[in-house]
Amino acid sequence: MDIVGRESELATLYAMIDRRPGTPSNLTLHGDPGIGKTVLLQAGIRYAEERGIRVIGGTGFESEAKLAFAGLYQLFGHLPSYLDRLEPFHRSVLRRVLGLDDGPPPDRLAVCTASLAALSAIAADGPVLIAVEDAHWVDVPTREVMMFLLLRMSTIDVRAIFARRPLVASERVTPGIGMLEIPPLEPLAAAELLDLLHPDLPAPARERILRDAAGNPLALADLPHAFGTNAAVGLEMLPAAAPLRTRLEAGYAGRVTTLPAPTRTALLVSALDGDPLDRTADAAHPSVLSLDDIAAVERLGLITRDSTPTRLTFRHPLVRSAIVNTAAPDEIRAAHLHLAQQYRGNPELRVWHLAAATIEPDEAIAQEIERGAALISSRGGTGLAVAAMQRAAALSPSPDDAARRLHDGAELASASGQLDLAQRLLDEARHHTDDPSRSARALTVRAEVLLRRDGDLAAADQLLDRAIRQTSEPAGRARATKLLLMSAFYSADHDRWAHCAALMQHCDDEELHLTFAVLGGLTAGGETLRHQLTAAFDDLPLDAPPGRVVDLCRAAMAVDGLRERRTWLRGLVERESGTGAVTHAVAGHLLSAHDHFLAGDWEASEKAADVGMDLAVRHGLEPAVNDLRCHLGWLAAARGDVETVHEYSRTIERWAGPRSSRAHLAQSTRNLALAALTDGDYEAAYEHATTLVRPGHLPGFAHAALWATLDLIEAATRINRIDEARAHLAAAEAAGLADLTPRLRLHIYAARAMLSQEDPVGLYRQALALPGVERWPFEHARIRLALGEHYRRHQQPGAARPELRRATDLFARLGATIWSRRAEQELRATGIAITGAGGPTRTDSQSIDLTAQQLEVAHLAAAGLSNKEIGQRLYLSPRTVGAHLYRIFPKLGITSRSALRDALDKLT
Repeated sequence: MDIVGRESELATLYAMIDRRPGTPSNLTLHGDPGIGKTVLLQAGIRYAEERGIRVIGGTGFESEAKLAFAGLYQLFGHLPSYLDRLEPFHRSVLRRVLGLDDGPPPDRLAVCTASLAALSAIAADGPVLIAVEDAHWVDVPTREVMMFLLLRMSTIDVRAIFARRPLVASERVTPGIGMLEIPPLEPLAAAELLDLLHPDLPAPARERILRDAAGNPLALADLPHAFGTNAAVGLEMLPAAAPLRTRLEAGYAGRVTTLPAPTRTALLVSALDGDPLDRTADAAHPSVLSLDDIAAVERLGLITRDSTPTRLTFRHPLVRSAIVNTAAPDEIRAAHLHLAQQYRGNPELRVWHLAAATIEPDEAIAQEIERGAALISSRGGTGLAVAAMQRAAALSPSPDDAARRLHDGAELASASGQLDLAQRLLDEARHHTDDPSRSARALTVRAEVLLRRDGDLAAADQLLDRAIRQTSEPAGRARATKLLLMSAFYSADHDRWAHCAALMQHCDDEELHLTFAVLGGLTAGGETLRHQLTAAFDDLPLDAPPGRVVDLCRAAMAVDGLRERRTWLRGLVERESGTGAVTHAVAGHLLSAHDHFLAGDWEASEKAADVGMDLAVRHGLEPAVNDLRCHLGWLAAARGDVETVHEYSRTIERWAGPRSSRAHLAQSTRNLALAALTDGDYEAAYEHATTLVRPGHLPGFAHAALWATLDLIEAATRINRIDEARAHLAAAEAAGLADLTPRLRLHIYAARAMLSQEDPVGLYRQALALPGVERWPFEHARIRLALGEHYRRHQQPGAARPELRRATDLFARLGATIWSRRAEQELRATGIAITGAGGPTRTDSQSIDLTAQQLEVAHLAAAGLSNKEIGQRLYLSPRTVGAHLYRIFPKLGITSRSALRDALDKLT
């Protein structure tokens, strides 16, 4: 039968399969259930096969969405001959990740490159089409690999089609991914399809079905069957506002009830299993249907023609829910028990079925579910493990065990960003036990929720103090003390830190002592802390809890050791961002953003912060949201986007002020100081810097004050407050800042040079000769600029030029437009001819290294679109658009949007 009303969609699909010029190499079909995505996908597959294109792929299943790389197995698992062609490393990576060989889980990037190698090997034998049905159920790790492949398919003869449910408002589409929304059929096409499928319908029935189906092809096909020959009567009996999906499900349910009991049982097991069943036909597996059964079920439109005795494919997801909703509770439990036995070798799947199959308290089963939950959590499923722990608690015969498991579930819920659920589980646990140690643990989790959701430092401290008094258990005291340290860090309050210091005298936890030393302001012992940190990471197991990884990475950031921990950060973010410990994933994104900023990759820094911000906002993690605002303000300050810095600062101050979160306020003030310094407003920079820290005094427990040292001294020297600058340098040297971290040492050396009257050049050279200075390109460029300015002011233009050229290049590469313009102005003052307002004139597109996306952003900005409007068109955040523009301006030799049009005209 011809596909009715889809001529445009088919033309787009066929053009993509043919790889015609100007068409994407991939296409994602998305739309409502029953709208025809599968029909179009199958049409694409037939079209490809007719042209000799090999088709690979599979189907996403809800039950496998939690299984890492289940989708990758569908792609490559049945092609062992191609795996054998790969080089040993790639072959080993794929065989391990597909479960074909034993060994440690490979790095995610290695999996991506190995998959690309495998796909290239398949394409070497001829063109390939990847076709995936229900792509929204494909597991997250496979989706990440697929995204890696899609963005690199231009060099191999591969194309891809995906069918998935509709996009939601919060989803972003990655540039390079072709999207095709499948709309309802037009009225004429819907009428034509209905007449083809049901030519003998009475006119009233036909009119009502067309109206209620609203162009949905599945509804047009199914509604007449669902309500018998007198379809008009059946439809009139429904509530006027009944949604289409409910009517379809009701129709499927009516068909299910007509089947014999053994067939319904088999379908129920298949529906609860959630995927096609590959099993042998014997009495131990009642889900296997005979050929006659399959024919009967197929006639009812519940399964597709692809179904076989060992492989059932339901026609629509609503069929599964209809089957389950028509079964009795005892039938559902029996089916779950059957599946639990079936998955004895797979604890991650077994735990769900075992939990649903059991109704009476049973400690053995509760323990097994608890173990399964721990396994799920360790593999990045912390959010999923909460439900398992709830069920384990419900099946616990002992009230004390029930309370303990509810507290475990509350901790998992808190870590996964389900903060309201964590509170509910704690309330439920209250009814099971009066044990003070359990009560202390509950107080600790409540305080954690307060800190993560509200940033209520005072209330959290009260709860944590009570928890510490009520328990002598070392682990419980350590957990509560660590949260007190975090609260003290944000409050930057001397009395709170003194209280923490007293608690630490009775603590034997080495990592907690490390956290205390780092959060407490790094007043001494930087080298010792770095050695302790290295030892801690060396002892860290690969499956370490994400909270422990975050604590150590945060410590690494404070001592300039984060660069060496990127593998841990990458693993943390990849494993925990989906259904995992979201709160720790947010911290991972923030830490990654910090690392990228220092390393000079400001676009990656902003992207990491944006992703973290989306997660934090979605889960109501207000302190983390403001942490990320502080970082984005820092980035804007370095770029010279003063307006954005002030906007972030106002928002941060409104939130942090009532909570006395001085750490947020200090970071916001640091950003304002840097923005003013970038903008050349040295009076304002000095005012902000001295609001943060009084010249000549370094307050304890205030990290932002340490990192503002260079900014304060530079601003002071620019406005001739030399005495204040020298007093602050003396205080910094007395505190031993140069020995705390390598980057602080660079700051102190640069400050010495700025204030030196005897040998400033030698001191600048000494700073630039420090090991690893290239690791911090922004600071590196600032010191080069200061040295170049010194040379020029002392009539040494020849010596100034190489320093200023190097500074200009570094700033331009970073996207620090204002700093780059200042360096170019200094360079011009040495006698170098630089035309244009912000840089050398460029006359041809070959000399300008703009990416395709940057060029598109530039043209849209030149047309007068705002950052927000550009972002909506290109599926980017407004901040990312701003980042592109700050990198584009120096490449085009301009400093403002108003100059974009002329600069782009010169390229054509």
